Amino acid sequence: MLSTLVSLSIRAVAQNMDLLEQKIPDLPASLLKDLLPHLNMFYLDRIEKTAQLKRISTSLQIVWADKWRDLNHTWRCKLKFMQPEENWKQKCLESLFHMVLLRKAEVQNLLSNLSEHAVLSMSAKHVQVLTLTLAVRGGCRLASPDHRPILSLLEKSVRCLRLFDAEALLQHGNAELLFVLHRLIDHGSVTEVVLKKTPDCSLFSWITFRCRGPYRTNSQSSATTDSRETSHNADHWAEEGPSAPKCPRLDLYTDEKLCSILSPLCSFNERWHVDQIHSLDLEVRSLATVSRLLPSWLSLKSLHLYGTQPLWEDEVAGFLASLRKLCLNPHCSLRDLSMGNVSSQNLLADLLTINPSLHSLSLDINPPRDNTVKPGQSLQFRQDTELSLEKLSLKSAIVHTVKNFPAVLQHAPNLSSLYVSGIHHAHLFLHTLSESNPLLKVLILEDISLTNCHQEIIHLIENSNLEELSLKDCRLLERCTEKRDFLVPFVVAVRGLSSLHTLSLSQNRLAKSAIEIADLFLGECPSKITKLDLSSNFILPADLLEFSQRVEMYRPTQRLTLDLRFNPLDRDPKVKSEALKKLLPFCNILTDDWDSRSTMADHVSVM
Repeated sequence: MLSTLVSLSIRAVAQNMDLLEQKIPDLPASLLKDLLPHLNMFYLDRIEKTAQLKRISTSLQIVWADKWRDLNHTWRCKLKFMQPEENWKQKCLESLFHMVLLRKAEVQNLLSNLSEHAVLSMSAKHVQVLTLTLAVRGGCRLASPDHRPILSLLEKSVRCLRLFDAEALLQHGNAELLFVLHRLIDHGSVTEVVLKKTPDCSLFSWITFRCRGPYRTNSQSSATTDSRETSHNADHWAEEGPSAPKCPRLDLYTDEKLCSILSPLCSFNERWHVDQIHSLDLEVRSLATVSRLLPSWLSLKSLHLYGTQPLWEDEVAGFLASLRKLCLNPHCSLRDLSMGNVSSQNLLADLLTINPSLHSLSLDINPPRDNTVKPGQSLQFRQDTELSLEKLSLKSAIVHTVKNFPAVLQHAPNLSSLYVSGIHHAHLFLHTLSESNPLLKVLILEDISLTNCHQEIIHLIENSNLEELSLKDCRLLERCTEKRDFLVPFVVAVRGLSSLHTLSLSQNRLAKSAIEIADLFLGECPSKITKLDLSSNFILPADLLEFSQRVEMYRPTQRLTLDLRFNPLDRDPKVKSEALKKLLPFCNILTDDWDSRSTMADHVSVM
């Protein structure tokens, strides 16, 4: 009876926080801890200092994690593992800001009687990534006098600006939205811009002019000035092809004039950021415009390009020529490059020859237009060449790219992270990794047949300092007559790798063989793994029960995050439930319909 009264009282307090907020510091820590799950995000933020004083910050973080999952119903797909370092409060309030700005109907349940302006003001300072789209006019409202204080908060907090449907941004007379972009980019803290769905060409030119860098030779200054002056000339964009849209005229003669035209409150004497955009993420139909402007982007550190349609070899050749001009400039800052939906069989070799100073390179390479692979140029570095690569991601089925791959690895001693997908002949590079890349910490292999590479895998594990290993959809056991012949030495090798904390064996049809993986925690020197992904492996409830019995017997000393999603565990709910109960004292568990939420406060210590 008493517990029921307490519960009713807590709910009453939560529903009347507007009147009782000042009394919250007088509550004992135990009652405040029980109150937290019943508060909306507005009041959770306001009582944070009280929670810290009463030493219940951990409980507050757990509640923020729950709020995030309530806001994002697809969280299981977005978050492989719930990371303890995640700032769940920031994620929640950033998401809440967008929902309120766009006036989504479901947000009313979160606001109760709070004003829209109060919620926007509270959440704006937590928005690091701002997304604007023409689907709604929420972004335009930020330019109104009533919302100027909120826009000022965004100028301080937003680091990344994401624009969708940018092609139509100026075709509807959106001077208000242009003003918002100007304030965030030229007077704010934005350093990264994401343009999706083929951006408006004049807006594209206006934004990328902020990548030009403070250092320019005479020829580059002339080229940059010429691109500004002609950015609204239809002939300038003719190379985009007949399907390209006509560009609306955008009278942005100078930045000073832009300030004076857009608002009397916007003065050029205010703090002004020159050459501030350091990262561009672009969806493009063609590389022509990017290639034209690229040599002047001296302050650009990170460039991500994805073709909304295939980018064929002739276009890529023009891009490479422009990239060479940029990289020949001693003030070039580009260190991170990714390209997707491109077709160029020598792209890996060409890019690293043009810019051996790249720290991060990601390529998703398609087969040629006619599916005919021509003899390519072998990549030959000088013996003393040392690439600066630290992160490399490669998705390609082109044979010649694979043949060049070991040469890249041999000259990349600082490589710490490698993702490879779709390529054949994996044995060509697996041995190279242990010999040439001693600093490798993260190795992710996906959609690669490793059925004939068992010895190479074990050799690599025994001769590496890996911290994360993922072998997803690698057909590990496809041709094994006796699956234990590989899994037993594999488990022994992983147990001996004390640096490894994350292991993924997703989509390998382990089925009953998953039981052997439990032996990772066997003996006096068990594995140090804290994250194990066994999703999509046709593991049946009976197999999971035997797995859980072994885990229960070995009693791992470190808590394990275990991903069991997309396995047919519902075929026997009773056995499934029994297995999960055995695992719960040792694991945070992810399944398709059960995520330990009912016992989170007792068992999920990482959040």
